[in-house]
Amino acid sequence: MAECKRYKGFLSGMLDGELTSEESVELNEHLIRCASCRADYDELRRTDEKLEAIGFTEITDAAARAFWKLPYSRAVRNASLLMIGGGYAAFLLYAFVTFLADSSEGSFGKVASAAIVIGFLVLLGMVVIERIQTYKVDPYKEIER
Repeated sequence: MAECKRYKGFLSGMLDGELTSEESVELNEHLIRCASCRADYDELRRTDEKLEAIGFTEITDAAARAFWKLPYSRAVRNASLLMIGGGYAAFLLYAFVTFLADSSEGSFGKVASAAIVIGFLVLLGMVVIERIQTYKVDPYKEIER
Protein backbone atom coordinates (compact mmCIF):
# COMPACT_ATOMS: atom_id res chain seq x y z
CA MET A 1 0.00 0.00 0.00
CA ALA A 2 2.89 2.38 0.69
CA GLU A 3 4.06 1.71 -2.86
CA CYS A 4 0.60 2.67 -4.19
CA LYS A 5 0.78 6.04 -2.47
CA ARG A 6 3.81 6.90 -4.59
CA TYR A 7 2.01 6.07 -7.83
CA LYS A 8 -1.26 7.91 -7.06
CA GLY A 9 0.37 11.22 -8.01
CA PHE A 10 1.49 9.77 -11.34
CA LEU A 11 -2.04 8.84 -12.48
CA SER A 12 -3.13 12.32 -13.57
CA GLY A 13 0.30 12.94 -15.07
CA MET A 14 -0.18 9.82 -17.17
CA LEU A 15 -3.52 11.11 -18.49
CA ASP A 16 -2.06 14.53 -19.27
CA GLY A 17 1.04 13.11 -20.96
CA GLU A 18 3.33 14.81 -18.46
CA LEU A 19 5.36 11.78 -17.37
CA THR A 20 8.80 10.91 -18.64
CA SER A 21 9.15 7.63 -20.50
CA GLU A 22 10.77 6.02 -17.45
CA GLU A 23 7.92 7.13 -15.19
CA SER A 24 5.34 5.86 -17.70
CA VAL A 25 7.00 2.45 -17.89
CA GLU A 26 7.25 2.26 -14.10
CA LEU A 27 3.59 3.25 -13.66
CA ASN A 28 2.39 0.81 -16.31
CA GLU A 29 4.28 -2.02 -14.60
CA HIS A 30 2.64 -1.06 -11.30
CA LEU A 31 -0.82 -0.88 -12.89
CA ILE A 32 -0.37 -4.42 -14.26
CA ARG A 33 0.33 -5.71 -10.73
CA CYS A 34 -2.08 -3.52 -8.68
CA ALA A 35 -5.82 -3.84 -9.22
CA SER A 36 -6.61 -0.96 -6.84
CA CYS A 37 -4.45 1.56 -8.70
CA ARG A 38 -5.71 0.23 -12.03
CA ALA A 39 -9.31 0.86 -10.89
CA ASP A 40 -8.36 4.36 -9.77
CA TYR A 41 -6.70 5.02 -13.12
CA ASP A 42 -9.73 3.76 -15.05
CA GLU A 43 -12.06 5.95 -12.95
CA LEU A 44 -9.80 8.96 -13.48
CA ARG A 45 -9.70 8.28 -17.23
CA ARG A 46 -13.52 8.05 -17.42
CA THR A 47 -13.82 11.32 -15.49
CA ASP A 48 -11.29 12.96 -17.80
CA GLU A 49 -13.27 11.83 -20.87
CA LYS A 50 -16.47 13.26 -19.39
CA LEU A 51 -14.77 16.58 -18.62
CA GLU A 52 -13.41 16.87 -22.15
CA ALA A 53 -16.93 16.46 -23.51
CA ILE A 54 -18.15 19.48 -21.54
CA GLY A 55 -18.01 22.87 -23.24
CA PHE A 56 -16.25 25.51 -21.20
CA THR A 57 -18.24 28.55 -22.28
CA GLU A 58 -19.01 30.25 -19.02
CA ILE A 59 -22.18 32.20 -18.49
CA THR A 60 -20.08 35.27 -17.87
CA ASP A 61 -18.66 34.99 -21.40
CA ALA A 62 -22.14 34.84 -22.89
CA ALA A 63 -23.27 37.78 -20.78
CA ALA A 64 -20.19 39.78 -21.77
CA ARG A 65 -20.77 39.06 -25.46
CA ALA A 66 -24.39 40.19 -25.15
CA PHE A 67 -23.37 43.34 -23.29
CA TRP A 68 -20.68 44.34 -25.80
CA LYS A 69 -23.14 43.89 -28.67
CA LEU A 70 -25.51 46.49 -27.25
CA PRO A 71 -25.53 49.55 -29.51
CA TYR A 72 -24.63 52.07 -26.82
CA SER A 73 -22.04 50.11 -24.82
CA ARG A 74 -19.01 51.23 -26.84
CA ALA A 75 -20.09 54.88 -26.77
CA VAL A 76 -20.72 54.76 -23.02
CA ARG A 77 -17.38 53.05 -22.38
CA ASN A 78 -15.46 55.52 -24.51
CA ALA A 79 -17.27 58.51 -22.98
CA SER A 80 -16.52 57.21 -19.49
CA LEU A 81 -12.84 56.74 -20.28
CA LEU A 82 -12.69 60.20 -21.81
CA MET A 83 -14.33 61.74 -18.75
CA ILE A 84 -11.98 59.94 -16.35
CA GLY A 85 -8.89 60.80 -18.39
CA GLY A 86 -10.01 64.39 -18.95
CA GLY A 87 -10.89 64.90 -15.30
CA TYR A 88 -7.56 63.48 -14.20
CA ALA A 89 -5.66 65.66 -16.67
CA ALA A 90 -7.64 68.78 -15.65
CA PHE A 91 -7.02 68.07 -11.98
CA LEU A 92 -3.29 67.60 -12.58
CA LEU A 93 -3.12 70.76 -14.67
CA TYR A 94 -4.97 72.76 -11.99
CA ALA A 95 -2.73 71.43 -9.22
CA PHE A 96 0.40 72.01 -11.27
CA VAL A 97 -0.51 75.59 -12.24
CA THR A 98 -1.60 76.43 -8.69
CA PHE A 99 1.64 75.04 -7.30
CA LEU A 100 3.79 76.91 -9.81
CA ALA A 101 1.92 80.18 -9.26
CA ASP A 102 2.45 80.01 -5.49
CA SER A 103 5.51 82.17 -4.82
CA SER A 104 5.98 80.81 -1.30
CA GLU A 105 7.09 77.41 -2.64
CA GLY A 106 10.78 76.83 -3.31
CA SER A 107 12.18 76.12 -6.74
CA PHE A 108 13.19 72.54 -5.85
CA GLY A 109 9.56 71.50 -5.38
CA LYS A 110 8.56 73.19 -8.63
CA VAL A 111 11.33 71.47 -10.59
CA ALA A 112 10.51 68.10 -9.01
CA SER A 113 6.81 68.54 -9.79
CA ALA A 114 7.59 69.55 -13.36
CA ALA A 115 9.82 66.48 -13.75
CA ILE A 116 7.04 64.19 -12.50
CA VAL A 117 4.43 65.67 -14.84
CA ILE A 118 6.76 65.71 -17.84
CA GLY A 119 7.88 62.15 -17.11
CA PHE A 120 4.26 61.02 -16.85
CA LEU A 121 3.35 62.67 -20.15
CA VAL A 122 6.37 61.17 -21.93
CA LEU A 123 5.56 57.73 -20.55
CA LEU A 124 1.91 58.09 -21.51
CA GLY A 125 2.92 59.12 -25.02
CA MET A 126 5.22 56.12 -25.37
CA VAL A 127 2.53 53.73 -24.19
CA VAL A 128 0.02 55.18 -26.65
CA ILE A 129 2.51 54.96 -29.54
CA GLU A 130 3.42 51.38 -28.60
CA ARG A 131 -0.25 50.37 -28.41
CA ILE A 132 -0.98 51.90 -31.82
CA GLN A 133 1.98 50.15 -33.43
CA THR A 134 1.10 46.85 -31.77
CA TYR A 135 -2.50 47.12 -32.95
CA LYS A 136 -1.37 47.63 -36.55
CA VAL A 137 0.46 44.29 -36.62
CA ASP A 138 -1.74 42.32 -34.20
CA PRO A 139 -2.75 39.11 -35.98
CA TYR A 140 -5.57 38.50 -33.48
CA LYS A 141 -7.40 41.84 -33.75
CA GLU A 142 -10.07 40.34 -36.00
CA ILE A 143 -10.89 37.50 -33.61
CA GLU A 144 -14.17 37.97 -31.81
CA ARG A 145 -13.95 37.80 -28.04
